Amino acid sequence: MDSDDKQHIIVRRETILDQSEKIAGYEFSLMTALQTRLLHRPQARRAYDAALLTRLSLFGVNSLLGHRLAFINLSIESLESDLLNSLPPLNTVLMFDPPPPDSDWDGIMSRFSALQRKGFSCGLRVHDEPAGHCPLVGSLDFVQIDITAFDGLDLRSLLRELRAKLKARERTDRPPVRLVARGVPSHDDFIFCQSCHFDLFQGPFVSSRESLHQTDVGANRAAIFSILNMILSDAAFEVIADELKNQPILTYKLLRYLNSPAMGLRRSIDSLTDALLLVGRETFSRWVSLLLFDFKTPGYRERAVTEHALARALTLELLAGKARIPAAPDHLFLIGLFSLLDVVVGLPLSELVEKVTLPKAVRDTLLGAPGPYADALSLVSLGEADSAAEPAQMAEALHRCGLRDEDYSPIAAAALVCAHQVIADGA
Repeated sequence: MDSDDKQHIIVRRETILDQSEKIAGYEFSLMTALQTRLLHRPQARRAYDAALLTRLSLFGVNSLLGHRLAFINLSIESLESDLLNSLPPLNTVLMFDPPPPDSDWDGIMSRFSALQRKGFSCGLRVHDEPAGHCPLVGSLDFVQIDITAFDGLDLRSLLRELRAKLKARERTDRPPVRLVARGVPSHDDFIFCQSCHFDLFQGPFVSSRESLHQTDVGANRAAIFSILNMILSDAAFEVIADELKNQPILTYKLLRYLNSPAMGLRRSIDSLTDALLLVGRETFSRWVSLLLFDFKTPGYRERAVTEHALARALTLELLAGKARIPAAPDHLFLIGLFSLLDVVVGLPLSELVEKVTLPKAVRDTLLGAPGPYADALSLVSLGEADSAAEPAQMAEALHRCGLRDEDYSPIAAAALVCAHQVIADGA
């Protein structure tokens, strides 16, 4: 990997859902210019794999996940890489490209078995029909199929043949091979893949801004806007607490959030006035704002946008005061959270900003004003999993904020961990 390719190597993640539309894990990759010229340069692909494994080891991939799976796509040449030993086996799924037809199948199977004995899961990526007949299939834990490489009839035919081959596996004490639909482009394709009985799903459909279920809300958002205005307008704590008492569901959810382990409070809170006094006006406003992302019966779109917004907000908060980024964590948190509220509520940000008395810096940034807050928001947006940013764009965003990728990436990883914890604690 040359010096240009070593710059701004950002670890990216793509959400993977299970049959119940919950987040089951992530596929990790790198944002780097090298990725576009891998297929015809085996040496470059090995360098890419090494860079990815090094970064995941550096940041502690399991800390990014909790109980979720980490899918890491590798070339078959990396099967012998010593860098695999630097990864924690628990919940790590090593997905390999199909070996060439003249491979040493016994040797490859032996290596897979050694990795599985260490606790890794192993899988195969299928891009065409011949790869589906690979002799390794029955000994793996996952088979990932690129659904964009097949039409509907061919895909169903391939799945029938795969399941027939895997029948023998069902008579052993090993878990069944799990099938992953990769590259699912739209919600309709997701429904089709569900009907094909895939176990896991990933692709652009997860983060697309298709319409959310606007009427299927949990907390009363009008009441939240009213209470948020009172907090940000310096209303007396007793007045805010009295208003909250008229919203029992909102009060219950808020106290649950404030008493969650993620808040790290030393004693439990059972009084709204105590909550305001203990955590402070700005922190309290943040957690009221988070309830704007509450849904009654969330599907994958709702879960994805909630985690996306919270991870963005927490990343901005953790970046506060670093280099050229303002030392205003609460303002940055609100900017991150509100920057995706239009997706949830279905109204333009310009209208939503009018509903609540936000701090001037937050309001101006959300309305598109340039400046250091906007630079920070741009950096985090470009560094996200569903961003189509090029490495040069990320390099420019880092430069404007006065940061290096090695400053940014650990913070983004820590924010994702915290977002997982908050959502789990508040569920």
